[in-house]
Amino acid sequence: MNNDEYKKYTIQAKRGIKGEAFLESLVSDYCLPHQVVGPKDIGIDYICEWVHGDKPTGILFAVQVKTFSEDTAKPKFIEVDNKLNKLCKYDICNSNLIIDENTLHYWRGLGMPVYLFAIIQRLTDKKEERLDCYYKRFTQILTKEEWPEKSDFYREFYKVNKGNLFIAFKNPVIRKYGFARDLFIDHVRCCYCKGSIIYMDPHSVGLKQFPKFALFKDLFQEYKEQYVLHSK
Repeated sequence: MNNDEYKKYTIQAKRGIKGEAFLESLVSDYCLPHQVVGPKDIGIDYICEWVHGDKPTGILFAVQVKTFSEDTAKPKFIEVDNKLNKLCKYDICNSNLIIDENTLHYWRGLGMPVYLFAIIQRLTDKKEERLDCYYKRFTQILTKEEWPEKSDFYREFYKVNKGNLFIAFKNPVIRKYGFARDLFIDHVRCCYCKGSIIYMDPHSVGLKQFPKFALFKDLFQEYKEQYVLHSK
């Protein structure tokens, strides 16, 4: 390894450590992040448990973190997703966001919601460093038979921070939308995929958006075949 390669690796490693530390700090008010440490990269950096108040809820989700400088992965604003989580949606184009098939198979076997978090490091107009956090949902992909196209990995990232605040709820007063909405729906998807219509009460995880124990008919139709298969 020549000196230039060593320097490049060092900068990349420092950026990755900073990104993971930022994510831990960001989500710590809403979940318990357990870092996965090992000699090999298995495609998961954290197993997190959602917390409501001071009580762990039992809803687990897996996280992989990738950190970039803005010049290598500049987010492109698409729209505000008023239909689902009401967060700002972006495309982020960088080949390191493509997840290989072996990792996708591994994520599928986890049986829990999985998210790819992209941390973007940039300089403000005052030349101060700023970190922004975006996430991509993989649960729907993992519970289907078809694998995504290459371009799909760059789409539908949601910005989930405002400075050092995590947007767990887009409307924190009435506790609706935001990341919590997506996590709950992905939790329901995992239950339906396994053939179960039993899932956590959304109010028990702090989300006031849905009624208790309602059947999500549209989601259920997507997993009807799996449900019939598991019921036999």
